Amino acid sequence: MPVRPRLTSAVADARRAVRESLQILNLHKGELVLAAVSGGGDSVALAAALAFEAPRMGLAGGAVIVDHGLQSGSEDIAHQAKLTCEGLGLHPVLVVKVEVKPNGEGLEAAARAARYQAIERVRISEGAAAVLTGHNLEDQAETVLLGLARGSGLTSISGMESFDPARNLLRPFLGLSRSDLRTACRDQGLNFWEDPHNQDPKFLRVRARNLLATLEQELGPGFASALARTAGMAAEADEVITALAGELTASAKLSATAKSVAYQVSKFAEAPRAVRTKALHLIATAAGAGGATQAQIQQVEELITNWHGQKPASLSGITVERVKDQLIFTKTKPQNPGAC
Repeated sequence: MPVRPRLTSAVADARRAVRESLQILNLHKGELVLAAVSGGGDSVALAAALAFEAPRMGLAGGAVIVDHGLQSGSEDIAHQAKLTCEGLGLHPVLVVKVEVKPNGEGLEAAARAARYQAIERVRISEGAAAVLTGHNLEDQAETVLLGLARGSGLTSISGMESFDPARNLLRPFLGLSRSDLRTACRDQGLNFWEDPHNQDPKFLRVRARNLLATLEQELGPGFASALARTAGMAAEADEVITALAGELTASAKLSATAKSVAYQVSKFAEAPRAVRTKALHLIATAAGAGGATQAQIQQVEELITNWHGQKPASLSGITVERVKDQLIFTKTKPQNPGAC
């Protein structure tokens, strides 16, 4: 039988955040929305809020639980999360096991990629209109800190999107604190799991979390909230610059083939630097560059602003060269595996 929670401010805030997030999508009656649940405090609060709001909005509320298998007893944790979601009245509640294969970016990034891929597969297979995650205000602040460390522009400090249209992913709790979400769980008599990985400093995210706590203590309460607000303002500014960069790209484009695309240098030279840099990054990515860095984009920009006949700029997957008043982006041939 579904839990009948005591209504407190923490519970009300969580429900309101989920309701307002879902309202953005203008969903049809009966459509399925899923909560991504790990069993931790944030996701359990999310599951409870969705279980309350979905039927009142004429929607079906379900859950997806990803078992990474990275810790002993992970199956039991996933099973308990499933029982919690079912007890709240969510349906369907699906548990998906994934194999995490560490890559060059480390175990943390590999687990995150595997989780998102699994969630997206379930969303598509179940025909769900959206998936909600329990990322909170401190998660957003930590993301901004990590973005500052990378130092690669507005996009890096824009944090996580409240709505990711590419994956129909909603993050309704970016304005709510971790503490408030755990209070919401306790107020409803809901148990949640404390992941020991969240205390392990070998993970970059945990080190950012510890640093955030120190800064909050040293600089005063509200530091995490300020970072989260900064993310929102940076995202809005980045959205404007991206739109202007799109207009610049369209006006500067001269010709295109299957392998290359040419642009008018003078158009880029006249543009504000922020818009030009964003445009070059978008063009490079569209042309096939894999993970172009700020340093590489700067090298391309020098073909415009500091031209003295230098060699083409080489990015992963493309080359960029200047020929008179044209900037030409060309896909490079993949290496022949049999070549020596």
